Amino acid sequence: MTVATKKHRPLPTSYQLKEYRILSIIGEGDFGITYFAQDTKRNRKVAIKEYFPRDLAEREESYEILPHSEHEKNYAWGLGQFVQEGYKLANFRHPNIVRVLHYFEWYNTAYIIMEYEQGQSLASILKSSETLTEAEIIEFLPPLLEGLQAVHEAGFLHQDIKPDSIYLRDKDHSPVLLDFGAARYALGHLRRDVSTIITPGYAPFEQYQIKGSQSYWTDIYALGAVLYHTVGGTPVEFMERIDAIKRRKESDPLVPAVEIGGKHYSVQLLQGIDWALQLAEEDRPQTVQMWAKTLVPKSHAWNLHLPVKPHSVNGHHQWVLAGLIVAMIVLSVGYIFYTEQRLSELQQQQRFNAQRVQQQSAAEKSALQLKLDKTQQQAEELLSATKTQQQQLAQLQSEKAGLQHILGRTQWQLEESQKARSEPSAIIRDRLRNGYLGPEMVVMAAGRFRIGDIQGQGNNNEQPVHWVTVENHFAIGRYEVTFAEYDRFADATGRKKPNDEDWGRGHRPVINVSWYDAAAYAEWLSQETGHQYRLPTEVEWEYAARAGTMTQYWWGDQIELNLAHCNGCSQERKTTAPIGSFAPNPFGLYDMMGNVREWTCSEYEERYRGKAQLCITRQTSSNYRVERGGSWTHSPTDMRVSSRYKGLPKARSVNVGFRVVRID
Repeated sequence: MTVATKKHRPLPTSYQLKEYRILSIIGEGDFGITYFAQDTKRNRKVAIKEYFPRDLAEREESYEILPHSEHEKNYAWGLGQFVQEGYKLANFRHPNIVRVLHYFEWYNTAYIIMEYEQGQSLASILKSSETLTEAEIIEFLPPLLEGLQAVHEAGFLHQDIKPDSIYLRDKDHSPVLLDFGAARYALGHLRRDVSTIITPGYAPFEQYQIKGSQSYWTDIYALGAVLYHTVGGTPVEFMERIDAIKRRKESDPLVPAVEIGGKHYSVQLLQGIDWALQLAEEDRPQTVQMWAKTLVPKSHAWNLHLPVKPHSVNGHHQWVLAGLIVAMIVLSVGYIFYTEQRLSELQQQQRFNAQRVQQQSAAEKSALQLKLDKTQQQAEELLSATKTQQQQLAQLQSEKAGLQHILGRTQWQLEESQKARSEPSAIIRDRLRNGYLGPEMVVMAAGRFRIGDIQGQGNNNEQPVHWVTVENHFAIGRYEVTFAEYDRFADATGRKKPNDEDWGRGHRPVINVSWYDAAAYAEWLSQETGHQYRLPTEVEWEYAARAGTMTQYWWGDQIELNLAHCNGCSQERKTTAPIGSFAPNPFGLYDMMGNVREWTCSEYEERYRGKAQLCITRQTSSNYRVERGGSWTHSPTDMRVSSRYKGLPKARSVNVGFRVVRID
């Protein structure tokens, strides 16, 4: 081992990095090293990405990484970017994006811990097969596009898409986008040298520029180059294309995909690839969704947030449909095999008859010629039938791939929900100055989710559906604030007690309170406990109400009796119900659906434009506030997790109450 190699050597096998034991090396690059490791605490395999820019630092005998003295500032800046990338991805959840489990700084560097899954990179697949069929491409492309769109909706770019960064799982061939290049590119940008960071052939012009205008179209170009590779093309380095066209006045050395794959792929797919590979950024698709509409068959539109209703919400029906499609494919394959075999027999008979024609008399030739013509006609009819069946088979295979993707997403959602259910949240309760205990609060971890009407069955004010990140942990009331809790506040402050409509006070949720009343209670609670209480933002409320699910209610898409208190989903009641009368959601929160609507601190807007993540700044404003959760007077449709209502802050109602959050 040379001196230079020693300075850049990886961590050895069996090295213990906190609770992770290094098993082997997955890959090495100029920016870092990726290891295969065992999580000894949780007994699972993981992948670990280490920050180790080779030209800026070296590893000591103690395995500590030390930056070169002349590069200390750049090293530290790059380390910060690496940690920031870990933070962003740790708060990101999507079945087709690499899942970051943990990240931490250690011995003057940092590590990102990722979920490890069996599979292989698209690069290794292309090394053995060189090209993919259109059916193989369509099997992984829609979920990959959906994952990339989710990344863009979250506000960041990948910046290094290539065959090596697309991973296909062994179990179902579903794709995983990994090895984000944002931190790596940022470091190259700081040093004003991006040429060693980008991947030639997959990087567009703007990535070669220190001040290039990078956006969604940058990742789209890179993914377009990947698809160009899968249909048989060799991606050409962008600067070589520019040099040929601008300086040498020659044609673009990148042969259009429609010319390379015209005989084996659909025009729609090839034209979509060529669109992504346009030189000028304004000539490329500006968003993934725009690109997908022309690139992917319409049968896969549901994967890309297009307004198509789901095929079925019943898992049994999905499996039945899948079985029918598989059966149709088997029958179609059998029919094609039969027709091809029959065609071979007829062609053989045709050749035999042709030989006999040459040996027979003119009269015999005439009779045989008629028979030959009939055989030829039968052969042409069979050829036509075979072509039709092959087209139908290709369509069925495409539909099967789409259905498998739906089933895969459903399974992923189920696993995420089960994980949430298996990890009980901590419950805290602060003591008031008079000795009483405040509301029970359930701690919510930071995370990321899709807000809005995901199923497309709600109202316009629940749009657009988009990903949002809850960046900090918080605690939210386990129950709605009760009359007993509110009455202590009223007694302490001399505030008028709200009317209980003769239904009873105690453990029933407080009603007939305005937004101003609810905000005043939260402020009083802050003074009594020394902690920061307020009403939840709209985002915090839906994050807690969904509890890791993506369905209309936390238990699924169909209403089930006696899981919530509403008009049509529980025993007939003309009043509120005592808190805790129905089952909690997976986060341990009661009555997020039904009983009483709940005030939030967010200002109402007809469509999501950013206020859902904020508390209204002027509390004296008379603008509408958002109410969430439905109530005992509402139908099941009106208490879906995404349902939104508006209320004037001074209004009081028999079906509106609130719960609070603690943010410190």
